Amino acid sequence: MRPSSITTLLAIHLGLVVTLASAQKSPAPHPVAATTATDHDTNLPVTHVSLYKNGVGFFEHTGRVTGNAAVTIDFTTAQLNDVLQSLTAIDLNGGRISGAGYNSTTPLDQQLKSLPLALGTDATAADFYTAIRGARIEVNASGTSITGRLLSMEIRSVPEKNDNDSKPSIDHYFLTVVSDTGEVRTLELTSTSSVHLLDTALHQDVSRYLELLAGSRSQGLRHLTLDDRGTGTRELRVSYISEVPIWKSTYRILFTDSANAGTAQKATLQGWAVVDNTVGTDWVNVQLSLIAGSPQSFIQPLSDPIYSRRPEIPIAQEAQLTPQTFDSSIEVAKEGQPLENTPVASDTVEVSATSQLQVTKSKVRRGGIVAGMVAAPLPPSSRSYEEAASASLTANTNTAAFDDFFEYKLADPITIRKNESALVPILQAKVDADRVTLVSSNGNRLSQPLRALWITNTSGLTLDRGSFSIVEDGSFGGEGLLDPIHAGEKRLLSYAADQAVHVTTESRHDSTHITQISAAKGVLNIHHADVSEVTYVIHNAAADRRTVVLEHPVVKGFTLDSDPKPTETTPTVYRFRVEAASGETVRLHVGGKHEGYTAYQLLRSDDNQFALILNSADHNPALEQALQPILEARRHVADAQTAVDQANAKLTSLHSDEERQRANITALQNADKGSRDRFVGDLNKTEDAIAAGQKELETRTAALDAAQADLANRIEAFQFQETL
Repeated sequence: MRPSSITTLLAIHLGLVVTLASAQKSPAPHPVAATTATDHDTNLPVTHVSLYKNGVGFFEHTGRVTGNAAVTIDFTTAQLNDVLQSLTAIDLNGGRISGAGYNSTTPLDQQLKSLPLALGTDATAADFYTAIRGARIEVNASGTSITGRLLSMEIRSVPEKNDNDSKPSIDHYFLTVVSDTGEVRTLELTSTSSVHLLDTALHQDVSRYLELLAGSRSQGLRHLTLDDRGTGTRELRVSYISEVPIWKSTYRILFTDSANAGTAQKATLQGWAVVDNTVGTDWVNVQLSLIAGSPQSFIQPLSDPIYSRRPEIPIAQEAQLTPQTFDSSIEVAKEGQPLENTPVASDTVEVSATSQLQVTKSKVRRGGIVAGMVAAPLPPSSRSYEEAASASLTANTNTAAFDDFFEYKLADPITIRKNESALVPILQAKVDADRVTLVSSNGNRLSQPLRALWITNTSGLTLDRGSFSIVEDGSFGGEGLLDPIHAGEKRLLSYAADQAVHVTTESRHDSTHITQISAAKGVLNIHHADVSEVTYVIHNAAADRRTVVLEHPVVKGFTLDSDPKPTETTPTVYRFRVEAASGETVRLHVGGKHEGYTAYQLLRSDDNQFALILNSADHNPALEQALQPILEARRHVADAQTAVDQANAKLTSLHSDEERQRANITALQNADKGSRDRFVGDLNKTEDAIAAGQKELETRTAALDAAQADLANRIEAFQFQETL
């Protein structure tokens, strides 16, 4: 197989974790053609590991090479795909990276295509015998032996004999063989039958087929070799990314319980990181960085040879030539910056304590167990628990922000053996914390009151997502989860139930009232206010004072209209701070108001709409009086419309009589003259009445038009304004 080569190495400014196996000569051909016999195999140790929250890591290896050096790194196929996407190799002392190569593997389906057997990866017995049709075989079945060439393989479904009504079918396999003497025999294959391949080449093809299937199950190592050409001793740095377990954050919040509840105090925040080394290589004295952020990352199967589909073009046949003529030409022929990634500058904050990390094993005091460490009881004359705990931990960490990431970089090297994990301290700082009781309302029900800390991140650092534990004067107080908290951000962290605080709702009232009525240019607007009010009753049955933070939901379109004002507002809740002494009951009234209006087109309104308008305005006397001219004009329009409708109905009746009379005259054309004259007289009277009715309709239509114009003018001129 021809090894693939990397001619362009992708440099990235991210941190990841990589496993560098002990350097060894690759069994594959050397990837760089011009290597001399004086080359050296070199092992570069892991010097820097950076872990990200999206499950990728950045490994950096640094070491010294002499002369022309071949640096070999072993990976699995899955790791190699990440390496090919992100590998960076830099000779810091004038050497030249002439290339890199690795042992390639041909996909199984492509290897199977190279065999004469037309068998796939999931071949059955029927597929096998079909593929070897025509081969010379020896069959021993049912005490009979025959040698010849395989003609066919047949499957027959035979019902099974049993006592039940249902008789499931069983497949039986039959081979048809043509012997060397021309005899055709069909034998059934049973568990005692045997088939011997007499063709040596076919037997080798079958063996090769089975070897390929077996070899596809073993993943094996992929050997990537870098060729660094130069003279003398030089420093080589290699980095790349690989998939790693996600590092986890966990925090301890320590304070002394002698402080008054509800009083702001300084709590000690300790941050730890859980780091797992599962990449197969020891990390010995590496510089470890833990980065809170998720850079976009993906996997492409770059290490697998990819075959493109090529179109199949039929062989062209010679065309039968026939004489042709060609036109002459009517024209005379004439002679004829690379963009560089600029690193983002960032400020660096160092957080460290004054002594080394110490873990004391002792008896448990008041349930004070925190993440495998047991809090020791304090002598009466010693410092407070918080002070002692703060002095016993060293979190020697440099922190830096770049792009949208935040990095915890351990100042001291760390060692984590392969397939081991570590709990690493990453920060220790003081933060402002208020101990409160948190109650949330969703509008219909109240949550269980919870003990919580209302902390302000005064550490100057970004706190990553993770779990936290509360330790009050050496006792376990509870635990919870926190989302990322940026420097200066304030956040509530709940950790336990508060059984001593009870919160109920005393009254809940929703109402709507009109605030303003206005009208102009034919449009009447009725402004209204929707008011929602609730009174919370908070009772403190504890022996000490409680600070209760009550969360009231933010309703879209409603504005808060109550006193006191909320201490804090989020996109979803208002937070009210209420102080309750021991045994005290406190009431909190919260009200919200939503203002809107309804517009009515008076010219398009009918009687029902006007009735709705007056009902919506609570039959406001001033509005009813102002609308009287319009209502009177509407009555005139209604009366005029009624007169027009009556005139139209009368004309319709006359036209019907006219048609009937004309039909009668036509039917009596052969009758006596007296009869015909009588019908003609009736028709003349009807036509006179129709003429009079047409004039009456015109008069009444003109009156309707005048009434409608008067109504339109009154509506257009209508002006009204009243605030309620």
